[in-house]
Amino acid sequence: MMAADFFTKICFLALFLPTFSFASLAESKLLYHYCSNATTLTGNGVYAANINHLFSYLSTNATEHDGFFNTTAGQEPNMVYGLFLCRGDVHPENCRDCINLAAAVAPQLCPNRTWAIIWYEECMLRYSNQSIFSSMAEKPRVDLWYDTNYATEPERFNRLVVTVMKEIASRASNATLGAKKFATKEATFTVFQTLYSLAQCTPDISSEDCYRCLQDAVRDLLIHSNGNTSGFGLHPSCTVQYQTAPFYNLVFNKTKTAGPPVSPPEKPLLLPPPAPGKKGTSSQMVIKIVVPTVGFLVLSTILCCFPGWKASKKLIARRNRYDGSKIRAMKSLQFDLSIIEAATNNFAEVNKIGAGGFGSVYKGILTDGQEIAVKRLSTSSGQGADEFQTEVVLVAKLQHRNLVKLLGYCLERKEKILVYEFVPNKSLDHFIFDPEKQRQLDWPQRYKIIKGIARGLLYLHSDSRLKIIHRDLKASNILLDEDIIPKISDFGMAKIVGENKSLQHTKRIAGTYGYMSPEYAVHGRFSEKSDVFSFGILILEIVCGKRITSFCHSAYTDNLLTYVWRQWKNGKPIGVMDSALGDSYVSNEVVRCIHIGLLCVQEDPEARPTMARVVLMLSSSSVTLPLPQRTAFYFGTITEGKPSRTDYKSDQSTSIVSSSSATVNETSLTELFPR
Repeated sequence: MMAADFFTKICFLALFLPTFSFASLAESKLLYHYCSNATTLTGNGVYAANINHLFSYLSTNATEHDGFFNTTAGQEPNMVYGLFLCRGDVHPENCRDCINLAAAVAPQLCPNRTWAIIWYEECMLRYSNQSIFSSMAEKPRVDLWYDTNYATEPERFNRLVVTVMKEIASRASNATLGAKKFATKEATFTVFQTLYSLAQCTPDISSEDCYRCLQDAVRDLLIHSNGNTSGFGLHPSCTVQYQTAPFYNLVFNKTKTAGPPVSPPEKPLLLPPPAPGKKGTSSQMVIKIVVPTVGFLVLSTILCCFPGWKASKKLIARRNRYDGSKIRAMKSLQFDLSIIEAATNNFAEVNKIGAGGFGSVYKGILTDGQEIAVKRLSTSSGQGADEFQTEVVLVAKLQHRNLVKLLGYCLERKEKILVYEFVPNKSLDHFIFDPEKQRQLDWPQRYKIIKGIARGLLYLHSDSRLKIIHRDLKASNILLDEDIIPKISDFGMAKIVGENKSLQHTKRIAGTYGYMSPEYAVHGRFSEKSDVFSFGILILEIVCGKRITSFCHSAYTDNLLTYVWRQWKNGKPIGVMDSALGDSYVSNEVVRCIHIGLLCVQEDPEARPTMARVVLMLSSSSVTLPLPQRTAFYFGTITEGKPSRTDYKSDQSTSIVSSSSATVNETSLTELFPR
């Protein structure tokens, strides 16, 4: 009966897996980017303009040409050559979105570079000042693995990868010149694991070059894989990928895969039915059956256990290597308490630059002259030493232009301290909400800040290995460097302090009035869309130059959301713009930002766009924006699970922390105010 149930479940999964695996392709994830070493575009506005024209040409052709297109922009000596390649199973609309996203982030990932290549899961974009057409490029090469899952039999797994890859490399490369060079294949590794593999070349190279490129990619990928069950081999002219979970369109694979059809697997060996005979069995017959059977079982047990014992030894050795690298990473990030005390003059009050719910922040100067921001966490942060170190190492790996960089930590005596890069300008709220300083940020700078925050949030949600939901995104947590580049701070704090939460629900709600989405504030449900809501509030604050709480002096006046929504409905959105912007604004950009802000603060989380979509909408005026639905009007404290109206002081940013039984007003999550 159990076997029948198991067989039924397997059949059910096999029947419906192609249906739900890729019915709707997810937002594309950034895999890697590579830029030229030399920054040679400074002062060369012609070449930079040609790059922008190239991106426009590529974006325009992204739904045609079967997922591949190459072209040039400009004239020599400033001509730029470019191409894109979308994964062979990707729908044209998804291809276009991926190319638009790559073109939008390219200037940030590779600013002022003569050439660059950007790999996403669904597409690749490449440009150069030299011709890159119809020739196989051998460099740069990038190999990526997910370092958490390993095959129990790595050697056998690698052999299976080589066998499968050899077949699909042959099928992909056999496509005629100009046709789609793309192939996939599934192969069984164990009863519970299937290997999914993909190979693809740019259609403009020859079959011979395609096959050689794919073979090199597989060889490079497997040299250091150690039986890792997921891998990417990224070359400019070809890509290989394998993993033990579906990642391409399985339905496409069954119907449109390039190359000759694959012969079906051999039928499993079926045992014949027993021959008719007497129901009774002699003792000799019993001995003849039982003795060999028992012997076979004993031998099988020995043979099965021995490889498992060897595999377990290899797994232990691999874990030891991982633990060793983890320890080395911890040591490289660790600061001695004596060094931090000297840098901050024993946490002198004069060096204190911020305070919040997780502790205080101090400015420090190391002996080499480097300025740092020191966050001294409260002793009630609720995190054990090992967990604290592990989370710090993970968060320190997050590197992005629009994130404040975590330099290290200190865990000594009873102290838990985080060390960040020091950002010289104050936080965003010190500019946009100050009547004297508002004019220091004109519209081009505010527009750049909005787009920078969006890219940083996209990285936290989608493009980093460690997925982070900020949960307290607000103007005081956006720091500005000397070039007015925005940097998101306090990301990962909930992880570092060990807050008791699940991925989608928490009984402890921490955030700031006005910035919290209603589903998070009232029910404790949070997701990426909670951050999207907060980002929408930020956009409106930056455009209007007013706090979300500015209008809430009584229960009879508007809040910022209702004010902007009414002006939008009346066809007068430009009227909400900060008057301090003077004549520096571009009206269609201002209106577009207000439109995007209203889309982000819609009451239904599903109706809000993802940050990938937001980045795309901010970067390309050709993307059509849907009409916003009614905005969420939650505004106030939480009392017995229901929102209620409350009064505010316009110069305060107050946060709430509540549980299912009571409401407790506390200070906000830590705010960094560099001097």
